[in-house]
Formats: sequence, structure tokens, C-alpha cells
Amino acid sequence: MKESLTDIYSSIKSWHLWTTLGWLELRQRYKRSIVGPFWITLSMAVLIIALGGIYGELFKLEVKEYLPMLAVGLVFWNFISGVINEGCVTFISSSSFISQLPTKKFIYIMQMLWRNFMMLCHNIVIVIGVLIIFNVFSLKNFPLFILGFMIVVVNLIWIATLFAVISVRFRDFPQMVMSFMQVVFYITPILFSGTMLAKYSLLLKLNPFAWFIEIIRSPLVGKMPELYCYYNSIILACVGTVISLITFAKCRNRIAYWV
Repeated sequence: MKESLTDIYSSIKSWHLWTTLGWLELRQRYKRSIVGPFWITLSMAVLIIALGGIYGELFKLEVKEYLPMLAVGLVFWNFISGVINEGCVTFISSSSFISQLPTKKFIYIMQMLWRNFMMLCHNIVIVIGVLIIFNVFSLKNFPLFILGFMIVVVNLIWIATLFAVISVRFRDFPQMVMSFMQVVFYITPILFSGTMLAKYSLLLKLNPFAWFIEIIRSPLVGKMPELYCYYNSIILACVGTVISLITFAKCRNRIAYWV
């Protein structure tokens, strides 16, 4: 356990390394593209406009009411699902480095998290624009958004770490997670709000991803999040971090052999 904690501490301390690697990886992905990484923003904007028009008509909602909720939900879901899906293959995709260099293992988790955070920063421009245009942003709730986002990030770190370890041992696991996340997308209030499905409120209360979206989205659209979402998310973060630490400690030295 001590070696694992040292690994995590040293990795976080080497922030200049994983931030640089994350940025270079993102640049490489859009190399020779005229627009570059801003394709991330453009593609998300097109998706929000298209879904906003279609589902706004289906749900019979005004654009002013529906589009801000949809924009925040989609942008942050893209971040959450990206971290979890890419977290599964973090060690696998870095196998050439792990097998040849004695690097800290947790640094690959931080690199992946930073890369997805930069993609979120590209997309957050859309959220800011929509909130300003429809005048739904509330500064007094902004600290609640920061608190909610930090809680979600802590949960994503332990999930990504745990899934990365499991995936490097069982190679079918990433495909299972990707399929699971596609199903979760449709049962999480992203394209709709929790109040629109009051009939299935129990299902939403048992869905951790619904808690994550609630504590991020509600403050940004001028609403107060449900308190149980904070409590449940914090408890999940504490329990999950302990489980992830134990798993990482037991398997850390075997990762180089499994990759």
C-alpha cells in the first residue's frame, strides 16, 4: 500500500509531465487539421443544435428551457463517459512505455484525465455561450458547481484507476464498459430532466450518473441540486477510492507483466 501511495503522490507531483503529454497527444490527434482541436467544439455544437431541435419538439419544450439543460448535460456527459471509457484502456494503450520504462503507473491515469479535461475546456465554450444567450446562468450558484465538479472528478479518478487495472488483466472488460455506458446514457437525465420522468424517480435516485449530472447541471442553470445527490456522490467517492486503492496496491507490480 505504501508503494502505491508513493506512486500516486509522485505522479501528481509530476504535473508538468502528464499535462505536457496530454496536450501533445491531443495535438497529435488533430495533426494537419485546419481547425485542429476546435473540431471538438464544432462537432459538439452541431450535436447540441440537432438534438435540441429534435427532442425539444418531441418533449414540447421551449428552446429557452430545454437547450441550456441539454448543452450542459451533453458536454459534461461527454467528459464523464470519455474518462471512464478511455480509463479502461489507459495501461493497455501505454503498454510500450510501461513494459520498457520504470515509470509511475498512476501518471498514465492523470495524463488521460488531463487530456479529457482539455477536451471539456473546448466544449465548455458552448455551455457558456448558451447560458449567456438564454440568460439562465447564476453566479450565486457557481460555488456549488465547483463543489459538484470536484466530487465528480474524484469519483472519475477512482473509477478510471479501478477499470484500468481490471482491463489490463481482462481484455474484454473495456468492450463491456463501453456497451454499459451506452445504455446508461439513455437512463440518465441528459436528454431530459429528472422532473420529466417523475414516474421513474426511484430509478434515477439509484443511478450514480444521475447524481453526477444533477450536482453539475443544476447550479449552472440556476437551480438547487438535490441534497441526496451530494451525500450519495461523496459516500460513493469515499468507498470507491478505498476499493480502488486496495486493488491498485495489489496489482500495481503486475501491470507491467499483464500489458
